[in-house]
Amino acid sequence: MIATQADPTQLLRVLADPTRLRTLALLELEELSVGDLGRCLGMAQSRVSNHLRVLRENGLLIERHLGTRNLLRSALADQSHGAEGSAGPWPVQLWMSLRQGLPSLAEHSADRMRLDELLSERRAAAPEFFDGLAGEWDKRGAAFDSGQARQRTIANLLGGGLVLADLGCGTGYMARAMAPFCRKLICVDGSTGMIDEARRRLATLAGDIETEFLTGALDALPIEDSALDGAVAGMVLHHLPTYSGLLREMRRVIRPGGTAVVLELAPHREAWMSSELGDRHLGLDPTEVSAGFRRAGFENISTEAVDDSYRPVPRDAEEAPASLSLYIVRGRVPQSR
Repeated sequence: MIATQADPTQLLRVLADPTRLRTLALLELEELSVGDLGRCLGMAQSRVSNHLRVLRENGLLIERHLGTRNLLRSALADQSHGAEGSAGPWPVQLWMSLRQGLPSLAEHSADRMRLDELLSERRAAAPEFFDGLAGEWDKRGAAFDSGQARQRTIANLLGGGLVLADLGCGTGYMARAMAPFCRKLICVDGSTGMIDEARRRLATLAGDIETEFLTGALDALPIEDSALDGAVAGMVLHHLPTYSGLLREMRRVIRPGGTAVVLELAPHREAWMSSELGDRHLGLDPTEVSAGFRRAGFENISTEAVDDSYRPVPRDAEEAPASLSLYIVRGRVPQSR
């Protein structure tokens, strides 16, 4: 609950500080840690923490824990984009008005530049991490109980002669199951190593299926507008700092009436997966992913549990593989954009 609802003057005092305005502006764009914010604002973490304490006490932050990290985003921004919350209409309206004046702050453009640098470094680092895992990924990060998750995901795209894409394809686990429904199959991944491995593993697909393997960022897909009948992102979103960019791109590249399907992990406590498998989130809440689909512009959104579990293997052979719950979110691109 935002503490300032009963006292409008308190919220005005909180937002009168330029540093707190700059902080909320950054947290509207990205979910960031205290260290990330210090870098983007060009300030010591102790100083940033003091401002975050004020924002937190007044209910203006949403926090999420990932292992030992504490990640933050703006509560006001969430509600201005239609997410559920408790701020009420007038604090959001005030923020939206103040946001229009942010470019007049001398430091705002520098904050954005530093944020862009941070995100560019993240994007550059992620492919290198997965390049190193490509050769052993199927042994350590692609083990499932029954395979039902893959089959149920692809079943949402049933048809024939389709142009489909496997986004964040890894070594091609999902793509192989998609092949029977395709006349053209496009595999995209940010890691060259993963793409090379997928190309090798999918070399035996039927000759009448056209395949294309592309290296590219998932929030800037190297695919033309409305080029696909459907797309799958299987076990991908939890590897991304934020997944809104991928969902927007899925809507862009899928034709009107086409389908996007996501297979994801439910929230769990296997913190070792962050360092060993590159997970940015310890699972994702299906209601939040559904809300992301809605914000990206999909309709007829549905969520279903999967009668399968994901069984990633830790590096320490003495530990038993985890057994993690899965779900699917499906959405359709409106017939009229």
